Amino acid sequence: MKLLLPLSIISLLMLTACASVPPADVDAKLTAWQGQSINTLIQAWGVPTQEREINGIKYAEWNAREVSQRPSVNVGVGGYGSHVFGSIGTTIFGGRKETNCLVQVGYNQEGTVISSNWSGDTDTCDAAIPEKL
Repeated sequence: MKLLLPLSIISLLMLTACASVPPADVDAKLTAWQGQSINTLIQAWGVPTQEREINGIKYAEWNAREVSQRPSVNVGVGGYGSHVFGSIGTTIFGGRKETNCLVQVGYNQEGTVISSNWSGDTDTCDAAIPEKL
């Protein structure tokens, strides 16, 4: 029981340290680009991953991918008896984390951005979409 209290506090701290960007912040960041020229977006964002045209509307697509190592907490329980040491351990919250973001921007024949949407991890999308200056 004494071990569970410190472990639960550590778990709570780890979860609050991993708070992500609210989706509304990503929406606002992307919406700020509406009405701009697609060429302005390309200058700020880089070349799109893919472009296509559907029913007279052109779409540019950017894909972002992040791979990171998540911090880990190691928990171990050990004992000593009959001059033989034994232990049991596990790693919590650790390992490789891969996140993705897809941003699609629609623009008309004049090159004006008329629609936009995103899907994926909010932190990755927030990092992938530049602030409009």
